[in-house]
Amino acid sequence: MNHRRRALPVLLLSLVAVVATLLPGVTTAGADDQDATPVPATPLLSARRLPGVLQGATADPALAADLEPYLDKAAGTQCAVVLDAGRVVYQRDLDKAMVPASVLKLLTGTAALEVLGADSRLTTVVGASGPMVDGVVDGDLYLVGGGDPLLTTPGYEVSLDDPEQVTEDFAALADALVAAGLREVTGGVVGDDSRHETVRWIPSWPSRYQSEGFVGPLSALMVNDGQTGFTTSPETPTTTRRPGDPPLLAAQTLITLLEQRGVRVAGGGSTGTAPADLQEVAHLDSLPIADIVGEMMTSSDNTTAELLTREMGLKAKGQGTTEAGLQVIVETLASLGYDTTGLDLNDGSGLDPANRVPCRLVVEMLQRTGRDSVLGSHMAVAGQTGTLRMRMTNSEATGRVQAKTGTLNEVNALAGYADTPSGNAITFLLIQNGLQPSGLSWIDRYAALLMSYAQGPPLDALGPLPPLESAP
Repeated sequence: MNHRRRALPVLLLSLVAVVATLLPGVTTAGADDQDATPVPATPLLSARRLPGVLQGATADPALAADLEPYLDKAAGTQCAVVLDAGRVVYQRDLDKAMVPASVLKLLTGTAALEVLGADSRLTTVVGASGPMVDGVVDGDLYLVGGGDPLLTTPGYEVSLDDPEQVTEDFAALADALVAAGLREVTGGVVGDDSRHETVRWIPSWPSRYQSEGFVGPLSALMVNDGQTGFTTSPETPTTTRRPGDPPLLAAQTLITLLEQRGVRVAGGGSTGTAPADLQEVAHLDSLPIADIVGEMMTSSDNTTAELLTREMGLKAKGQGTTEAGLQVIVETLASLGYDTTGLDLNDGSGLDPANRVPCRLVVEMLQRTGRDSVLGSHMAVAGQTGTLRMRMTNSEATGRVQAKTGTLNEVNALAGYADTPSGNAITFLLIQNGLQPSGLSWIDRYAALLMSYAQGPPLDALGPLPPLESAP
């Protein structure tokens, strides 16, 4: 006799009894309630008990029928995934390692929050080789960079593509010096950016990055992204800005701001290294690292990403270099349990076309990070904020898609989250490598196709029915 066959109904009945006590839409009689009879509003084995699966039975093939020809017609190669509340709806070539463009900032941001700490700040210090006496600094004033990427003046702020981009007011440092009692500097102002390496441009980057404004000349002391044209008139916009020497520009700008506040500075701006026994006169703390990472995500700020990378190298390895920072990113992700096999980084921003990131790593990061995290909540919103504010406007995707964008000459990418009109919470990724003539409009079409997912009855209409009253 096959006892296993006889035991199956008993096991099934036991399981049903347990489910009956846990699932909504089912009432049961208590031990002392002899008059009540279990009245399941929805049968225990009904498909309504698994609304996502019920919906997906028709919705998943329908979405695949839309996505497959769309991706097949694209140039180059792609990887893609669509998850509905963690359930795989569609996937394509997730084992590939792709050029990620700025989607790489997900990795940089994850590591920065872990290594630097979400609440920590970057400090710009002003000091002298001796004490300030009666408001006078005898000799030079030293402006020492702390790796803060967001220091700006009003003239530069108005030139930013995104008027809502997060910045920090460099003039607040001049205000702090005046508040500390500074009235005169007998020397000049020396800009010190020795906290990080002084390589301004990563050697493997295309040279056009230096003239096209994708990233500033990298420096631990940077105001207005290291652009010229604002030192003598910080409040005035200019159309003639170009990359300059960041620590020198910062020093010259501080002189102007001090003189505007009535502080006499006898000398000019220069660069150098502050003395080891520097005596602080004032300092300026940055926004918390979480906010800096958020700015990097929303605006896809390449300069911010690169300075955070160098700061991680300094914090974890004692070397404020890109090379050390990239090692820290990979090691940190591995320590957090991510599989970094196939990960190959040449920068922290995604500008380098030689970067390679496995698609599965990005998907896992999206799932573990979540849309309410620092990274997820600061992704650009379609038609509203950041790098998506001018994209997917006046469409079903407007306000529903929040994603990290990625764009290079031969890369288009979107990675993030979406709420469909049918009420589904989608996690998605698409990275496309290869020259795509229609560019951004092509990848925005992907988001539009996601909006059609699960058209028909919404999930709450497919779930268990409300409980019925017990029959006497």
